[in-house]
Amino acid sequence: MQEQTYDINIEATVISSIIYNPALLDKYASKITEKLFFLPLHAKIIHIILDFYNTEKVIDEELIRNKLGREYEDDFIYILTKNPVNHLEDYLKILQDYSIKREMQAVAFDITKSLQSNITGLELQAKVSNLTQEIASANTLDIFEINNIESIEDKEVDFICRSWLPIPVRTVSLVTAPGGTGKSWFVQQLAIRAINEGIIKKAFLWLSEDPKEISKNRFTKVFEKVLKLKDNSIKSKIDISDSPTIQFLYDDQRKVEVSPLFSHFKAKLQSYDLIILDPLIAFYGTDENNNSSARRFMQLFTDWANKENKTIIFIHHSTKNTTQSRGASAFVDAVRTVYEIDKIRDKEGNEQDTHKRIIKLTKDNYGISNILESFSVQRELFPIKIQHKEVSYKDDSLAFGIPTDF
Repeated sequence: MQEQTYDINIEATVISSIIYNPALLDKYASKITEKLFFLPLHAKIIHIILDFYNTEKVIDEELIRNKLGREYEDDFIYILTKNPVNHLEDYLKILQDYSIKREMQAVAFDITKSLQSNITGLELQAKVSNLTQEIASANTLDIFEINNIESIEDKEVDFICRSWLPIPVRTVSLVTAPGGTGKSWFVQQLAIRAINEGIIKKAFLWLSEDPKEISKNRFTKVFEKVLKLKDNSIKSKIDISDSPTIQFLYDDQRKVEVSPLFSHFKAKLQSYDLIILDPLIAFYGTDENNNSSARRFMQLFTDWANKENKTIIFIHHSTKNTTQSRGASAFVDAVRTVYEIDKIRDKEGNEQDTHKRIIKLTKDNYGISNILESFSVQRELFPIKIQHKEVSYKDDSLAFGIPTDF
């Protein structure tokens, strides 16, 4: 099977994004070159855009159209129909990878052609060495970022739900619990509180273990009976899904690969700043106890949270008869905060205060215990049930349970 060396849709998405938001070039201009683009038309449009940018001209759809010529109108309209994105890192990495593969294909073709000529082995070796050095120097990877300490803005950690159960923003947190303890009730209340306090503008919950109608029923009870809220505008800012989950890591011939759907997943959730995924294992897709795979999986989400200002919460099943996270330790190692949920029991082990749960803070990298003034708190998750007591009447004025003295 021939290796893929281009993706026209990704190329069009990058161009569309720049046209709709030229300010992206302030961040990405140094990483964008014509050779990243396979289609000659795409390379031509990028050449025009970069020329406008470098000469401080307005990057405008009509001006680009005039430069191109009307014969490309249909192709240009197709580009403009692609949904723009605000973060191009992943797209540019893919295009760079394809560009290098195309160059290597050209090198391989050149070597094959040289073998059919009278070139000597030493001459061929030197030619191959020069070609590969040229490719390497032209495609130096920006593998990490370096900042001078004085240029970095000093910031404290921000939290959502600070007065209830603090969750650090722009990172990944983990909530673990045994089955039947109310994890979905917990995260729905958390989402409502986060929207209500105004820090989070839009929340998405992928609650894959329950039909959306059941989740809606719980949402209504939390909203009306637990939190007793009246502001219905909160509801318009919270979306859920009960669709089958996507596994973002998968085993492919003895190696673990990242699903190409992950970039589409991120693009679909671009407008959400709080993302809750339940359960973690449904999105994982490979050996739950493999630390290397777990670390790679979690890195996808910690990078996403940091670069695109997302607050991500995974709901994870606990080990049997405990509240502790099951599977690889890398799941816990990768996050900054871990909460464990459990039922409240008396000394004999009987459940009490059934509308509440005990929440234990078992990993705390950002000083949440100082805010809570404890590592263990109780929180109301469910509506309080009204206890109905049966009353038996011996009064002869009752016949068949119906009063007769009126």
